Amino acid sequence: MDGALMAIIPLKQTITIRRKGETDRWGNEIGPPDIFTLKCRFEEGAKLTRRTSQQPGATQTLSEEVVSSAQVTFDKFTDVRLTDELLYTDESGHTRVYHPINITRTRGPNGKAWLTEVEI
Repeated sequence: MDGALMAIIPLKQTITIRRKGETDRWGNEIGPPDIFTLKCRFEEGAKLTRRTSQQPGATQTLSEEVVSSAQVTFDKFTDVRLTDELLYTDESGHTRVYHPINITRTRGPNGKAWLTEVEI
């Protein structure tokens, strides 16, 4: 296979994107949604953040926060919008719905997008 046609990274998972259909002037969806599936790389994880706050005259207070995050990487320029819903089904068959938080595109020396990364 020609190297120019292959993705920069392996795209072994798929994700379904649900884009809102046509809306009326009040923002209510009146048309059918646009639903399509794309190949991607899905990486998820969780991190535990601990913070100790010390206030004068008080004992230490330890607070913990668990942040779950995921990143979806697509090949080249992919039309993903902040208003889309991303549906991912993992290996155990559980489907989760995500909403994009941040979308970035990595560009090559020629200015064309190499990757589209969506943080959810």
